[in-house]
Amino acid sequence: MTPRLAVPAASPRALAVAAGCLWLWTCGGDDGPVQPEPPSIEELTFAAELGVDLSRMTRLPSGMYIRDVTTGEGVPAQSQTGITFSYQGWLHDGTPVDRGVYPDTPFLPGAYVSPIDGRTYYLLGSGGTIAAWDLGLEGMRVGGRRQLVAPPRLAYGARGSPDGRVPPNAVLVYELDLLSIEP
Repeated sequence: MTPRLAVPAASPRALAVAAGCLWLWTCGGDDGPVQPEPPSIEELTFAAELGVDLSRMTRLPSGMYIRDVTTGEGVPAQSQTGITFSYQGWLHDGTPVDRGVYPDTPFLPGAYVSPIDGRTYYLLGSGGTIAAWDLGLEGMRVGGRRQLVAPPRLAYGARGSPDGRVPPNAVLVYELDLLSIEP
């Protein structure tokens, strides 16, 4: 007969502590490992097809670079304004990482349905997207296109994207088109 090992039942408190530790280890904050080190935007070589020319861009205090490709018309989008926008994103080497229209449903972070026209908008400055988008969309006008070069801390940071398309500490290049501002 094989001896049996008796394992005591865990208390609810012990299970909660273990779950919290697991969460911190896998999901907690952006204080995780910083390997590889974040690159300096100014020292990177960008894929030619991205059309990045830092000398023609404005460097914001955040370290992000922006350039209006097309200005657009009307009033500029401001923080706490409802907007819709399309986006395309690449790694600095030209590898595409994401594209779409935001928000495409009222269930995305920062999205809401306007009581005025019933359309779904994103509340600019709500923090429901990466910080680069909140910073980069401010001041755009409908019909405008803006190019962003975002440092890692304003995008997916030291951990990269949850789906693995954006590696840790990646500099991202985005093209944003402002489609509408809530009436």
